Amino acid sequence: MAMPEHYDLDTFRARHFDYRPGHHLAVFGPTQISGKSTLSFALLEHVISAYPEIRPVVLNMKHRDRVVAAWTKRLGFQETPGWPPQRRLTQWNPAGYTLWPRQTLSDTEWDNALLEREFKKAIIHNRKRTPSITVANELYGLLAELNMRTQLIAVVTRDSIAGHGLWFESQKPSGTQGISIPGFFFNSAEHMFLAKDGEQRNRQRYSEIACGIDAAAIERETLRLDPFSWLYIRRSGPQWCVVDAYSPELAIPAPM
Repeated sequence: MAMPEHYDLDTFRARHFDYRPGHHLAVFGPTQISGKSTLSFALLEHVISAYPEIRPVVLNMKHRDRVVAAWTKRLGFQETPGWPPQRRLTQWNPAGYTLWPRQTLSDTEWDNALLEREFKKAIIHNRKRTPSITVANELYGLLAELNMRTQLIAVVTRDSIAGHGLWFESQKPSGTQGISIPGFFFNSAEHMFLAKDGEQRNRQRYSEIACGIDAAAIERETLRLDPFSWLYIRRSGPQWCVVDAYSPELAIPAPM
């Protein structure tokens, strides 16, 4: 297969990112040095401009996240601590929602039960109301900490044809001992974004992407990437390219 072409983010979104309702999307890369959330929100910005009927729901496990907060404001999403969200006179028809339950930070079991309950209600809503997108801000956390494995597997194996797309991010595609990310997630995504990863076990999981591109070539190209750059693979081509490095600080306000 030919070497991947390089594009900046704006060119990629406008000319090469052909998203259709129901497509699943995966973003794999180390935390802090890849910009997973920034990339996902930048792609969402393009999708909701093309499909305004889609109102994405972002499931956020973290109790504080400056990037998520800034993009929620930028995209006109409504932040809500529970599901269903309460309608606001000042934001009657938001472009999407960021589901951000309020955690105690002192009782992890209670916090996890809260997150699981609210996230499941939002996912059920999106499964019934299509076209829709659910964004799993950290897939591994939903699988390992919130026991949502069965429900998320059902989404990636059954919902695409109905128009419900799952977008999922993970900093550790290899999982950990005893808790792994099922192969369904590698084989269901139509769009995949892979960052440079220094951990061999994570790169080995890339070989499970059944898309017609040699696994050794995928590993070779990811190792060549700069920070905040991505190897993009579209399964149905297969097609691939590199989305060149960008600074996430350009996409969110500087801290006060």
